[in-house]
Amino acid sequence: MSERNKRKVGPSSSSKTTEDSKVFRIAELHLRGIENLSDEEIAELILLEEAEILETDISPLMEYYGKFFCKEPETQDRGSGWAMIRKQIYASEISCRKLVRMNTVAFQRLCEILQGRYSLQDTQNMAVDESVAIFLMICGQNDSQGDIGLRFGHAQETICRKFHEVLGAMERMAVDYIRPRTTQELEAISNRLQRDKRYWPYFKTIRFVNRKGSTSLNVLAMCDFDMLFYILLVGMAGSAHDARVLSTAIPDDTMFPTPAEGKYYLVDSGYANKRGYLAPYRKQSNVGTRYHLQEFFYGEPPRNSKEMFNRWHASLRSVIERTFGVWKKKWRVLNEFPRYNIAVQRRVIFATMGLHNFIRKNNIEDDDFEEADKDSDVSYGQQNVNDDVNDDQDIRVEEETHDGNYMKIVRDQIAEQIWSASRRSVRQQR
Repeated sequence: MSERNKRKVGPSSSSKTTEDSKVFRIAELHLRGIENLSDEEIAELILLEEAEILETDISPLMEYYGKFFCKEPETQDRGSGWAMIRKQIYASEISCRKLVRMNTVAFQRLCEILQGRYSLQDTQNMAVDESVAIFLMICGQNDSQGDIGLRFGHAQETICRKFHEVLGAMERMAVDYIRPRTTQELEAISNRLQRDKRYWPYFKTIRFVNRKGSTSLNVLAMCDFDMLFYILLVGMAGSAHDARVLSTAIPDDTMFPTPAEGKYYLVDSGYANKRGYLAPYRKQSNVGTRYHLQEFFYGEPPRNSKEMFNRWHASLRSVIERTFGVWKKKWRVLNEFPRYNIAVQRRVIFATMGLHNFIRKNNIEDDDFEEADKDSDVSYGQQNVNDDVNDDQDIRVEEETHDGNYMKIVRDQIAEQIWSASRRSVRQQR
């Protein structure tokens, strides 16, 4: 038997030898010339060249596509992570509150609303409730997207994409849940205010203004007695003066709810006491008239009409401290934003304020709100005890205007009414 026949009928060669034989056969057929080949040899050449193209060109492309474009979960058991988390959300109220920062009823209702009204839809590999859970856990737990991907069994790219999809839907919802009050709503008197004899009838038809800042962003927000945000301005530098943030918001926002005649917002000492904005009496070089609740909780009772006014002004205005406190406690991502640029930070702030109002407006049982509601005289959030540091010459000049003098008279009248009522009550108790 010839050496050639031995190779032909002998044992199978290695894959490299097989590939080499294909290449040699293609070369042999081409050297003979296409016109000299039989029909069977032409068919053989076509099949060999197709196989060669598949091996050398198509296969590497498919491998690249499968590796970099067709993303697979980082865990082997796709969906098992979500299956476990889903069970915790729907089967345990305690676990649900810890994971997504709300109870099961609220989570289900939120998913239904986002899907029915705000265009958030199921995809081939992920249902709406899983997408929403991913977003809520990132915002509520301040976990990185990589960590969430490991827990849910998805690639980080998938988590990032779903986070921004839900963020867009949350923003659309927030537009409906955070809106400036109409004239009629601004003129309406809060039932909570009327029922509380500490404040009624001295403070009538008021709203609350506050500014919370960080090293990067400044948030000016207004809320009502129900701890609902209804207007906010996000984006100025965190070092911007309180009064400057407000003065910027008024002309720049055509929907800014300017107080009607005889109405006013309650503001802290970082703002000027002027028409429509009722500020407390100020300290002079950190001595004299007290204002902050801590000073009254741990010190002697108010000593005069100004301190009595400040005592109840601070107590009444603590609602916005408590509102911010609930918001920041629930959505921990607000306390640390290093993973997101300024544009995303602004969007997350707006979206989480919308979630805040969603929970409150739907009368959903919530531990954070219930804790803040227990005692309206306690500052739930961290009260800004350094407000008086912001007391600059611009504010004093503004308070010397006609509008400033008008509000000074209003403040003095309220202070005298509260002080007189307090003294009468003391005499009656003797």
